[in-house]
Amino acid sequence: MKFPAQAIYRLFNLVALAATASFLMVVSLQAAGAVSAGATSAGAASPAAAGAGTAIQAPAAYRISVGDILSFDIMDDADLPVSLTIGTDGVAAFPLIGAVKIEGRTIPEAMAALRGEYLTRQVLTDPKLSLSIITVRPVLILGEVRTPGSFPYYPGLTVEQAVGLAGGPLSALSNPADRIIARAKLRGTIEETDVEIVREAIYTARLYAQLRGSDKIDLKDVPESVKTYVDDTSVDSIVAIEEKILRTDLVSTRNQIEILNQSISQTEASLVILDKLKAQQEEVVALNEQVEARTLALRKRELNTESELSRVKMATSSEKSRLLELYAEIGRSSRELANLKLQLATLQANREKEILTLLQEREATLKKLETVRETTEEQMLLMAAADADTRKPNEISFLYKINRDTGHGEVKARQSIEATSLTEVLPGDVIFVSIAGL
Repeated sequence: MKFPAQAIYRLFNLVALAATASFLMVVSLQAAGAVSAGATSAGAASPAAAGAGTAIQAPAAYRISVGDILSFDIMDDADLPVSLTIGTDGVAAFPLIGAVKIEGRTIPEAMAALRGEYLTRQVLTDPKLSLSIITVRPVLILGEVRTPGSFPYYPGLTVEQAVGLAGGPLSALSNPADRIIARAKLRGTIEETDVEIVREAIYTARLYAQLRGSDKIDLKDVPESVKTYVDDTSVDSIVAIEEKILRTDLVSTRNQIEILNQSISQTEASLVILDKLKAQQEEVVALNEQVEARTLALRKRELNTESELSRVKMATSSEKSRLLELYAEIGRSSRELANLKLQLATLQANREKEILTLLQEREATLKKLETVRETTEEQMLLMAAADADTRKPNEISFLYKINRDTGHGEVKARQSIEATSLTEVLPGDVIFVSIAGL
């Protein structure tokens, strides 16, 4: 279809304003149906969690993808909902059961899988769970638009509205100065992305050094996909800072472990002393019981006085009390020793878990940065092609194409769709806008 250029410009300005207003009004207090599953029995509803983020109402058929952030809650406990990020392996760590792969599933499918996990592992007998999507992948808009880039997805978003969010279409009649500025911004984005990739890569290498307990960063630990960025850049200053962080962490961890080990050694030494005292006191009690038996026998023969027998009984009772006090002290020391050993094991386990979680986040961040860089380079190529075109008549029409991920789980696939201005967009879609005939 064809419209005068001035009418096109006014139309898309209005669309951009309307789309922005719609975006601000779309707030899902509680995701429903397939998108945010409530409690799995008796129709119980999922409460809004303070600090957990507002659930976004994605399409019912939307399948969970890498990088999505979910809100998860066990309705039977008093704990607040937790936010979970889907890692590059499609896995998220859920309370009480750990890692479960839910990439490629819809919310109802993920809920059914989680309920099965809790039942199979006998963690919960009748799990009431809540799962909703907080953040989904953004929509990328490329080509003949004023501000190409990524934009947040919201329910009901169409191609026309997405183009409006990107500032409207950019025809060959636009001011050349706009294209110069746009190209400069794109180059700046690429350079900024390169810096972030290098920083995240060195961060990843530092985390691997922390796992090994080393105080030196080995650049061999940099992920293969981004090694070229690190090799082409002077990273000495970044490595120096990361190694300072590394050494500080190692010193802190070693000090904590040393303090706990010293406390454990002291408690074990105290227990050895208490055991010796217990053995001695048991001998004293046994001797006092023998003396008491002899005194009682003499008393029966009236060879001593009642007061002497009472004195011996009091002495025996006193020694038994001291023995019981030793038993109690041994019990307290044993509990303290067990608690110290538990603290040491928890410290080491939590540290390793925290490092592994950070590694997972770094992998996802690097993947996103690589995607941003690739799409930015594509934008520059498209703009270069547009600059080479001559001016067209004052009648123009636009073509829209959507690249959409259609694979699930391990199966990766991408579909190219010829779209119209009214085609609905899904999270993660890449929209290409071009001028017909160019």
